[in-house]
Amino acid sequence: MKTPDADFIIVGSGPAGVSAAFPLIAAGRRVLMLDAGTDAGSEDESRSARVLGRNLESLRADDGSSPKLQTPVARGILERFRRESEITGDRFTPVASLARGGLSNIWGAQISYLDAADILGWPIDIDPLQRSYERISQRIGISTNADLTSEADSGSVLPLGAAAAHVLHRHKAAKPADGSFRLFPAVNAILSEARPGRAACDLRGDCLYGCPSGAIYNSRQDLLALQKSPHFRLLDNVRAISLASNAGWTIGTADGSSFSAPRIILAAGVLGTAALLADLLPIGERGLRLLNSPTLAIPLLSPARLLRSATATHSLAQLGLSLRYGERASDYVTGAIYEVSSLPTQSFVNRMPLGRKAGRAAFETIAGSLLVATIYYPGDQSRSYIHREVTGKDMTVRGGFADGFDIRAKDLKRRLRREWKRLGLVPLPGASLAEPGVDAHFAGTLPMGAAGPFGTSVDGELNLHPGLHVVDGSILPELSSKYITMTIMANADRIAHRLAEMEANPAL
Repeated sequence: MKTPDADFIIVGSGPAGVSAAFPLIAAGRRVLMLDAGTDAGSEDESRSARVLGRNLESLRADDGSSPKLQTPVARGILERFRRESEITGDRFTPVASLARGGLSNIWGAQISYLDAADILGWPIDIDPLQRSYERISQRIGISTNADLTSEADSGSVLPLGAAAAHVLHRHKAAKPADGSFRLFPAVNAILSEARPGRAACDLRGDCLYGCPSGAIYNSRQDLLALQKSPHFRLLDNVRAISLASNAGWTIGTADGSSFSAPRIILAAGVLGTAALLADLLPIGERGLRLLNSPTLAIPLLSPARLLRSATATHSLAQLGLSLRYGERASDYVTGAIYEVSSLPTQSFVNRMPLGRKAGRAAFETIAGSLLVATIYYPGDQSRSYIHREVTGKDMTVRGGFADGFDIRAKDLKRRLRREWKRLGLVPLPGASLAEPGVDAHFAGTLPMGAAGPFGTSVDGELNLHPGLHVVDGSILPELSSKYITMTIMANADRIAHRLAEMEANPAL
């Protein structure tokens, strides 16, 4: 191997990659990060360009996906990945990113924390993960939604929208018969108070269009801090495409360059990491198991709010919810309730059986009374696999659901209808089950603690390949229904702290 370019090379500039970088440079390790993206971002564009798109992407026909995936910035990120990654989907939508900051450019920013019951079968304890949760929370900044008329002194908060506040008040006044259903103000990675380089949320509802104020956390923001360290180097427009071992590891890139280090940290996202490892793993006919969260979207009407005006708020989750449906520790769904008035109007107008002008007028009349709930099942309710084509490097993700999932989904809708009625909400026609992949909650391809060729250690090191570490969602052994990004970041932080204590010598 040639003289190493760094002690550690990190592939990927998303939330997992930056979370792994901080502990390493703090320990004086030389870190090289390879990023397929560039410095340019949507925050440098005018609002009209961000909302309409440089090529009027927002006016394209509705494709039925989540509103956040139909914005110009999301379309650009997803289309580039599909174009360059050689990964396609069969009854599966491959959501991933090659952009600077990864999927933090278009994530929902909702925060969840796993507890001891959620990781009961994992090869790690909850204590180190909780310490990492605390470090990540302090770094990225989080806020809780609140009714500021009654909770003005409750700390770092942002105002609940009027419709969400009404629903929460109903929940407190008419509590469920048992503890199986919970409703609470959502916690999001968004600032209520300014920080250096980031403004507080201005409640303009630009959340899905790149958040020009920087109030919503994006791992691009962390790169600015990392680049101040003499131990950190970032290379733009460098897409890793191959890995080879030779008394260490060498990464080959799309432009013909190569970079070497004793240890490589893969933070390219589950799909990107699988593609990089395709030549090093025995992916046979059965394929590589991929966990993802089956997702339901349910439109809701609050009759008590009809003809009332919406209030200024952000377009991230307003309320969080959970509902237990079985006896096992993982048998619960989580979800979020959004105010429709803060989401892109066109996504809803396009789905109305009216002309564009009439549809917009109707939407504006009732928008203050409309909400949408998204419900996530745990990953064990999915049946998706990554397959490698017989010829070439192309990969296909084939999606599906666990046996009996349709029965469980039908029962869940029935139980939720009872809760909606208690909250004074009317489910509207149009509830839908998303195609696998759209949720972008991926995990379990290279689980920590598993034996065999696809397993990894508690440090995310591949069983078959010492010196290759994975810190993205690939190594989470199970996928609960909770939002996953915070746990991915915390686990990357935990692993990096362990690696920082090692001598950065070749692992082979």
